[in-house]
Amino acid sequence: MTCCAACGLLASGAACALDVQLPQETATLRPSSLPGAANAAQCLMCHSADYMSSQPPMGKSFWEAEVNKMIKTYGAPIPVDQVSAITEYLNSVYGADAQKPAK
Repeated sequence: MTCCAACGLLASGAACALDVQLPQETATLRPSSLPGAANAAQCLMCHSADYMSSQPPMGKSFWEAEVNKMIKTYGAPIPVDQVSAITEYLNSVYGADAQKPAK
């Protein structure tokens, strides 16, 4: 007999399925009038909105590299022409520019 590692049951021909109930998502992206704010909603396909706020306040080049990595490495279906707008939004709202005092 073999053991199903995911659920610890003996494999006897019965299906091994788990019913996982996750809490309803309540976090949202921070509001902004920047055009990239709407485009950044695409990030929520894979990430919680809390993910962006948990990043250190890095600069624009960090956010651009992250967005490009999501596209090129992980296959995020984000059009390349939206990278600049999303980068600007993430940097302004979550990044180094968000840490600067308002003028």
